[in-house]
Amino acid sequence: MTTVTEPEERQRPQTAAVAAARAAAVLEPGLDQPVRLIGPRLWLAGAALALAVGAGAGWAVWGRLPHTMTVPAVAAHGDAPVRVAAERAGSLVEFEVRPGERVAAGQVLALVGDGTARTELTAPAAGTVSALLAAPGAPLAPGTPVLALDRADAPATVRLLVDDPARAAKLAPGLPVLVPVPGGGAIRALVDRVEPLPVRADTLDGTLPVAVPGLPAGGAPVWVAYARLPQGVALDGPLALDVRVDLGSRHPYQAVLGQEAKR
Repeated sequence: MTTVTEPEERQRPQTAAVAAARAAAVLEPGLDQPVRLIGPRLWLAGAALALAVGAGAGWAVWGRLPHTMTVPAVAAHGDAPVRVAAERAGSLVEFEVRPGERVAAGQVLALVGDGTARTELTAPAAGTVSALLAAPGAPLAPGTPVLALDRADAPATVRLLVDDPARAAKLAPGLPVLVPVPGGGAIRALVDRVEPLPVRADTLDGTLPVAVPGLPAGGAPVWVAYARLPQGVALDGPLALDVRVDLGSRHPYQAVLGQEAKR
């Protein structure tokens, strides 16, 4: 008769479990293959992710993005239209032209009467009538402005108009300005002067050759800057447009955080 000790009784279940595991391994020899494949693939995916994150972080810190600011503007000639004034006292009888009309030098613009005779108010130069500054029947003293004229012989100029002090503070002489042209494309101008103090919006009446959409009214402050177009560039009449001021470039993280460009 064989006697089984207590330790041997405890070892029998363990021995049976080991034998079952070995049998399963023999029956399914490829069960560990997915584990061997997943390990390298996970490592490669992690490495690729780390490279992508590192590249993105590097670009955010050292990369550069263009930084522009869109500003309403008026493309015309000279810093402001020329005001054609009455030469003698009288009253405005009638205008011979309308706003937006192109005139030649010496062309009759208006008639002024003094009760006994009428005199002709003529254009001092070729250009475009930008505004009528008096009403028919209004009394005129010598030197009273009657109309505004955008002179074609003045340098081509872009007047930038900004009603926000933070945006106005970004304007500086030497900044490039991209001026769109009809039919596509743009002309590059340069800011050559920025007025240090704003003007009241209502004081611009009669000084702008065309109406500017979005410009505030009344006593709202407006900052004005001037950009010169290249010599020889012809403008198709005074026109209101939106220009893009090139503020240089900034890092991508500055664009996300809203920080100012560092030139």
